[in-house]
Amino acid sequence: MKRRNILAAAAALPLAISAPQVALAALRRTIRLVVPYAAGGPTDAMARVLQPLLQDSVGATVVVDNVPGAGGAIGAQAVVRAPADGNSFFLGNNGPSAVTPLLLRENAGFDPVKDFVPVGMIARATMLLAVSTDVPATDMKSFLAYARANPGKLNFASAGVGSLGHLASELLAKEAGLKMTHVAYKGQAPTLTALLSGEVQMLLTTPTSTMRGYISGGRIKLIAVTSEEPSPQYPGTDVARNAVPGFVVYSWFALMARSGMPEAPLAEMRKALGTALADQEVRRKFEDFGVSVDAAGPEQVSQYIRQDLSRWRAIIQEQGIKPE
Repeated sequence: MKRRNILAAAAALPLAISAPQVALAALRRTIRLVVPYAAGGPTDAMARVLQPLLQDSVGATVVVDNVPGAGGAIGAQAVVRAPADGNSFFLGNNGPSAVTPLLLRENAGFDPVKDFVPVGMIARATMLLAVSTDVPATDMKSFLAYARANPGKLNFASAGVGSLGHLASELLAKEAGLKMTHVAYKGQAPTLTALLSGEVQMLLTTPTSTMRGYISGGRIKLIAVTSEEPSPQYPGTDVARNAVPGFVVYSWFALMARSGMPEAPLAEMRKALGTALADQEVRRKFEDFGVSVDAAGPEQVSQYIRQDLSRWRAIIQEQGIKPE
């Protein structure tokens, strides 16, 4: 009888210690959240706001890993080359998830559709079309009239060849029948300086706090937003598609994983992301960054990627745009 009791106790021992072992394994697990840009930018800022909430939800250490370079390609490659074990995720956006592979082609080192699976949307932002104070326009209709009356005389700035602002401006010129000259700068800060000085007359870009300050201070003029509907962040501002039908452009951000990741860690992170994005403090901080929380599922991410690959491929080919 005693022998049977000992055997029964021994058989129950693995069950008794399994829960602590699982908890210990979770504590030791480290999840990388790869940001394909240097620390300090908007994508990095969003990742760092989400990090503690994701960590609490999944019960593991979540580390923001900045892997910049080649328009986001280096960071994307790092995730694709990592094991599909549920411990590496990618904070993607229009750049590495659409534009960069179109520009780099076979040198990109990854396919945004075949090599990644979407977890879910994180945020999106309307782009802003602003002009220098010398341009006699206050809305989209008056800006188009002025640009058409002065073909080839307007310069537009971008943060670099192949940037979202560059491609969106080329798309606008094509759809609206405008002739403007592209002037590429290295980053957004010098584009604002150029607009302030009148070196360029138009800038179509993702908003920053600095840009919003210049607008509210009357140093540059906000003409339109590129969202589908009027933006609550910019009340009273014209919507570009009212004058150029179909012209809707967002800067979007999404959480991705490499293809082949098991469904269990994907579902776990998808749930954790939804919880984080529902947090009111996260929403407030994102609004401060100039973006709005977008908690849409993986289907919306796939739709954005397909749409961007199609529209930007056409612009890149038509304009003969090549990476610098």
